[in-house]
Order: sequence, then C-alpha cells, then structure tokens
Amino acid sequence: MDLRSAISILGNEITDFDENIGHEDLFKFIKENRLWQKPFTVNLDGKKLAQNFIASREHLCKYLGIRRENLAEFLSKIDYNGDIEIVEDNPLKKTNWTLKDLPIPKYFERDGGRYITAGVVIATRDEDDVNAYNACIHRLMVKSEGELVARLVPPRHTYLMWKDAVERSEDLKILIAVGCHPLFLFAASTRVPAGKEFGYASKLMNGLKLYRIDGLLTPMAEIVISARITGRKAEEGPFVDITGTYDKIRMEPVIEIDRIFARENPIFYSILPGGYEHQVLMGIPYEPVIFKAVSNVCRVKNVILTAGSRHYFHAIVQIEKVTEGDGKNAIISALSAHPSIKGVTVVDEDIDIYSHEDIEYAIATRFQADRDFVLIRGVRGSSLDPSSKEDGTTAKWGIDATKYLSRKDEFERVF
Repeated sequence: MDLRSAISILGNEITDFDENIGHEDLFKFIKENRLWQKPFTVNLDGKKLAQNFIASREHLCKYLGIRRENLAEFLSKIDYNGDIEIVEDNPLKKTNWTLKDLPIPKYFERDGGRYITAGVVIATRDEDDVNAYNACIHRLMVKSEGELVARLVPPRHTYLMWKDAVERSEDLKILIAVGCHPLFLFAASTRVPAGKEFGYASKLMNGLKLYRIDGLLTPMAEIVISARITGRKAEEGPFVDITGTYDKIRMEPVIEIDRIFARENPIFYSILPGGYEHQVLMGIPYEPVIFKAVSNVCRVKNVILTAGSRHYFHAIVQIEKVTEGDGKNAIISALSAHPSIKGVTVVDEDIDIYSHEDIEYAIATRFQADRDFVLIRGVRGSSLDPSSKEDGTTAKWGIDATKYLSRKDEFERVF
C-alpha cells in the first residue's frame, strides 16, 4: 500500500486542479476554494502536490474498511505485531535534487520559512532490526537548499536517539519519507511502544513492505530524503500548530541533506498546519487510549475528540450506565488517559455523540452543575494551550450528563 493506492480508494473524492501556483500561495488557494477537508492535488512551483487524503475520520475509516461508530473500539484492539516484508532493493531513483527542487510550501505570512509538514522521520539504533526503528512526523523548516531545522520534542523517541548520538559526537542518520500511505502517516502519529511503529502500521495496512535506502528501512514513499540530524542548532519557527495559533521560536537541531530519491513523477504530500488533517493525525490516535482507560471503570460504548477543540482538548465519552458514579469515574479515567485534554462530557447510549445538538440536549436535561460538574485545578496540561498558566498548569473539568438511574423513566425520549 502506498499513496497511489490511497488515490485509487478515494477516487472521485479527489479534485485535481490544473493551476500552477507559487509556494507562498497555497493557503490562499485553499481558502479561496474552501479545501479544508476536500482531498486535492495542485501544481506548486510546477510540481504536483497533494493534501487532505486523511482530513476526516471518514477518510480514516474508509482506508480501514470500518464504520466511524466503531473507530475508537477498533483501534483500541490493534496490537503492534503486524507482518513485515523487507525488500533490499531501492525502488526509488537517486536524483541530483536539492530542497529547492521540491514543492515545499510556506503556508502563512509569519512562518519561519517553508515547511515539510508530512515528512516521516525514520531513525534506528540497529539498521537490521525492524523493532529498533522509530517513525514519527516532525515539522521540518527549510534553512537552505541542503539543510532543514527539525522540531524535536523531548522526551520522544527521535529526540532521545538524537541526544544519544550527540553524546557520542555523532550525527543521527535518518530517512525522511514524504508521500506515504495515509495509514502509515496515522501509525507514525500514534504513540506506541518504542520500535513498534512499523508493526503497528502493518496491522493497520494488513501487511507492510519496507525498502532499503542508504542502509535504512522505509515504506514506499513518493520522495525519500537521506540525511543526518547534527549536533548544530538553529532557530526554528514560528509555526502554526494545532490550535491555529503560532508556536514560538526555538533553537532546534539542524538536518544536513545527503541525497534525495524519488519515484517517477513524484507527488509531494503536505499537511496544512492546524488544519483538519493535522487534527486527525494528532488527536484521533488518543481516542482508543481513552476508550481503553474508561473501559477499566465502566461500560464504554464510544469516544470522540471534538472538532471544536481541534480534535485534541475536549472529549465526548458515551457509556452504558450501570451504577451511579459511572459517569464521574469515566471523567477521571479519560482525563488521566490523555494528558493534554481539558474537558470531558459523558453521555448515555441514546445520545448521538457526533451531534452538537444532541450533546447540548444531554447537558440541558441531564446535568446539574452543583452535582454533576467535576473541576480539577493546578494539573499539567498541554504546552499548546495558550490559556494555560505560565507554569504550564491548567484546570480540567468534566460534565456528567447521564441519566439518574433512580429516575430513569423520567428521561425517556419520545423523539
């Protein structure tokens, strides 16, 4: 499975534009054509660019072959031990390109530069052991035609591998895979045990082929950049993060480019910073985590992270309420499962969790603030939340909008 097989799955959902636009005009083009979730391709600086192939939970479910109502439970049961086939031959051709030959966009006026936003950084401690590899999406700012600056977040796996290399006075050898299958992007965005990204991707994709390029393993991609993360640092940012606000400038590691490999007529894949695709990849992987956590304390039916909270900060948890207190136990478990979450609303089975109207109905008719509201002060939240305190703490809340079992008949809905 690769990006081109995803194109065949989406079919006529994809809009192919013939226009050629400049690398600073992509966001304007998206805005004018209202391409917030619509999969599309366009010519950017004369090269084909694609976007929004996994910009909704419906797209994700289409690749997985499941209904959206089953997504959280389905993902909660996926293990990390899928079958992997290693192909030693490099399927891509070596080019004489530099970064200036790639259609890398600059989305917003205050961006620190042009950004590769859908590049999967692949690194390893042992080139021959698939369980020693890490695959993760990092934002990559173009510094020059042969250098990038990568935002590495401690203590995540790529950061730890880079830190180990620096302590040995070495560069960390990496591949940057651009234009992978959307399910591989999802796997690379999911927090899994160290070294299990390939196995998890294989489970999602019903098998995974890895190809050897410059000694390292990568899935099929449109473009693969062979590079090294050095011990040097440079300014990275500003960059628009999931909240749609600018993240700050930091000193981050410099990546030196060695070679660029590509398929014939490659499609450069990009993700709109802060857009729906960014939200799906960053937020929805937490839904099965919350599902599993809540299942330890009550009968959970479904979990979603809400679009209004960028699919990241607020959750709706649907339960089958058996005893009083189930709703509040679900709130506490959900808040513990996803450290960045701020608020949880718990509802009954008869509430449509995809409907804002139904959620508000549950709050209006089944919730009393003095009895069903949970407030926790002074806890760690997300560094991305601009409303958090200077010390990084936040307040978290929960709304138990479930029926009182002793008066269950009074809550029966006629329509």
